[in-house]
This record gives sequence, structure tokens and C-alpha cells, in this order.
Amino acid sequence: MRPLANTRRIWSVAFLPILDFFSVLCGAGLVYLIRYNWFSRYSLFSDVVRLSRPDYVVASVLFALTVVLVFAFLGLYEVRTRLTLWQTLTKITSGIFFVLLVIIAFLFFDEFNRSFLPPGVNVSRFILATGGFFTLYTVLAARFLGWFGFQVLYLFGMGKVKVLLIARETTKLETWLASRRDVAEVLVVRKLTAKTQQEIRRLLESRAVAEVYLYSNQSKYESEIALLTERYKIPFVFRPVGFGQYSAFDLKPLVLGGHTLIEVQHTALNGWWVVLKRLFDLMFASSFLLVFSWLYLLLIVLIKLDSPGPAFYLNERVGPDGEPFRLFKFRRFKSEFCTDQKNPEALRIEAELIKSQNLKSDQGPLYKIKNDPRMTRMGRFLEKTSLDELPQFINVLLGNMSVVGPRPHQPREVAKYQAHHYKVLNIKPGITGLAQINGRSDLSFEQEVFFDTYYVEHWSLIWDVYIILKTPLVLLFNRHQN
Repeated sequence: MRPLANTRRIWSVAFLPILDFFSVLCGAGLVYLIRYNWFSRYSLFSDVVRLSRPDYVVASVLFALTVVLVFAFLGLYEVRTRLTLWQTLTKITSGIFFVLLVIIAFLFFDEFNRSFLPPGVNVSRFILATGGFFTLYTVLAARFLGWFGFQVLYLFGMGKVKVLLIARETTKLETWLASRRDVAEVLVVRKLTAKTQQEIRRLLESRAVAEVYLYSNQSKYESEIALLTERYKIPFVFRPVGFGQYSAFDLKPLVLGGHTLIEVQHTALNGWWVVLKRLFDLMFASSFLLVFSWLYLLLIVLIKLDSPGPAFYLNERVGPDGEPFRLFKFRRFKSEFCTDQKNPEALRIEAELIKSQNLKSDQGPLYKIKNDPRMTRMGRFLEKTSLDELPQFINVLLGNMSVVGPRPHQPREVAKYQAHHYKVLNIKPGITGLAQINGRSDLSFEQEVFFDTYYVEHWSLIWDVYIILKTPLVLLFNRHQN
């Protein structure tokens, strides 16, 4: 599955706290080694009762965690902000020495605080005086090695992207984009016409560009480009002139190459929240599969006993990048009726059933077949209880889905989308979601899109917890209308 255009930067920034944490530990270990292994040979330093290694390790871990938290507060882990070299050096230096000054003040300006140390142990002034410099050295060295690794990759053309700039005249923004080491090529469009509009559409559909910059506001095609970039999940930035046509989007000021621009935020789920939601999904899905493994085994046995065929059914659905993935479900149909591109007869039978027995009357892309004759006895039970969706936790572990998100749709359903429907593909689909707890399959397609779009635009971790807690209540007490 092809990742979103900004996924690489999100996860590369997410690696920085880990890198900083271990580099701070290395700095603390280095100064301990110098003080108590090398300097202890000299009489001036030999008579001091030193802190034991286990106690020092614990103190170093706490110190490293505090430094990382201070770095986060200073904005060193911002996903969308590109800091200059001087800004990075300043923030790292001030963060490390701020934490050290707090420790020194805590230990030396109040005699009571020194009682936290083991009896007879003196605080090493050498470690406190030089620890900041050693830590600064190891952090900067680790950062440099990480930066150098990326430069080597860029040197061999790995990791570089193409960006699209729409501007009537040559600007410093174009020069700034061309100077970026991670940019392979800047594709420039000077004038928006019907022909260039189609060319831009082709570039976006083929994911040939990773970012789009709009430096004008004088054409009817520009709002269409904004919709296209959202549809194909490509970062989009435009000049802050005439905000009216973009009022439906969430906007964020951004300074790039000395120019003040506006970046379109396709969803509230961005930056570090992507990492947090993914970690939450992994922990929740792993715990659920472990606790309810007995239920999975029981259902597999019952499905196999009820009708011949596999217990699982893999169905094509569309992910946030517009590409299909295989969704795991417990099989509800007799094997010969399971729809697949390799089974055209099953697709033909389903099409006939949709025409004659479809309960959906809103002419949308979704369907629901009344008294579906293809179902097994166990399949009817699984549909009624929604237990057929339990295997989707496997998709969560694989990264195709999230625990909470918009309802996953089939490619043939997505093919019938109108322009405003594509917003539900901005984030990963979910096992449950806002639409599922507000009517489930009884909703019309437009009602479902309304709930899922609202979730995409107003995502929060509290929303996820609320939806997860309410889902079993809906399954137990809210019955389908049809």
C-alpha cells in the first residue's frame, strides 16, 4: 500500500525523540566513565564516594526523558515546521543546559534535597559542570549522523520527491524549492488553462508529485486543484490571497523560503497524532486479539461445521491512498457465492439481487440485500451480531485500517463517488466509526458520508475512545430498522 505523501516525514520526525533519548544516555555514560574510571587514577578524585552504576543509570534515564520533553516543548519535534540549522542548535543547547541548571538548583540551593541521595554519596561537581557539554556533543553527533544518512540517500537519488509549483512569474519560492536536498525536480506551471488543468490532474492521479504549491489566485481552476490534492492526499499550499473559495478547508499559516503561505489541512489527524493513533491501534488490536482469541477459534469451528469452505473471506476495500487492500471478514456466504473478480458468476448473481432486493432507496453507491439467499445459517448470525467484522483487527495490525475511522468501501462503490465524497478517504477506514454508532447500515449513503466527514474534520483521541466505548452498546441494544 503506497503511503501518504507526508508519511515519510511524520515517521522520520517520530524517530528523533528516540535518537535524542539514547544520545543523551550516551553523553551521561561518557561523563560517568571519564569521571570514575579515568580520573579516579588521580589522588584528587580518588577519595570521593561515587554514585553506584544502577543508581546512575536510573538518574540518567530520568535526565534523558526530561531533556526529550523539554525538546518537545521547544518545538524540535514539529512535523510541519522546518527549522533552520541555527534554530536547531539554539534549541538543543538551551534545552540541555536548562535541565542541568534545574538539577543544580534542586541539589545545591536546598540542603534538604540532597537527602534524596544515598548516605555518604557526594554529588559530582565534575559531572554537573561538564555533563551538559558531553551530552550536547553526543546529541549533535547523533543528529549529524542522521542528517548525513539522509544526504547519502539523496546523493543516490533515494527518497527524493518531485513538487509542483503553480506561479505566474519566477519567485524566490521557486529557488527555495529547487535548493531543497530532498527535492528531485520542481515542475512549474505558469498559467492555468484547461490543458494544464488536465496535465495537473494526470500528475496527481499518478502520484508523480509529492507536494503542490500555488502562488497565484487568478483562475477558476485553482479551487479544482485544491479538491484534487485532497482527493489524492497530496500536501497543498497556496498564497494567502482571497480566502473565500478555500473557506471549507482547515487552514494553517506557513513560512517557506521567506514567503508567507497557507497550507491546507485535509484532516485534524496530522503530525504526531498520526503516530499516537497508530500506537493506540497496535496496542488495542493486539490486546483484543489476545483476550478474545478463544472467540475467534470458536467462530472458525462453527463456520466450518455449518458449511464447507474457508472460515475467512477476503474482500477488496479502498484505503486512504486510493488503492485497494484485502479486508478480512468471517465468511457469511456459501463459498460459491463469495464475490471476487475471479468469480464473475458470483458478481452477476449479486448484481441481480441488488436490482431486485436492494433495501437502499437513495440511489447511492451502497446496497443492502433483503433476505439474502446466499447466506449460511451461521452467516445470518454473524451479520446480525456484526461478529463477522472481528477479523478486521488483523487489518489494523497490518496497517490497512484503524480501530476507529470512516466505513471502508469497495472499489466499485468508490467509483460512484461524487467530488465531496472523497473526504472520507483522507484517513484510514475503521472497524467502527461515527457512522456505525449512529445508524450503521440503516443510514443512507449521504448520511453516512456526513458522519464520516465530520469525524475526519474533527478527529480527536477522545472521539476514538468515546466511539469504542459506545460501539458494544449499539451492537447490543440498537437493532437494524431493516
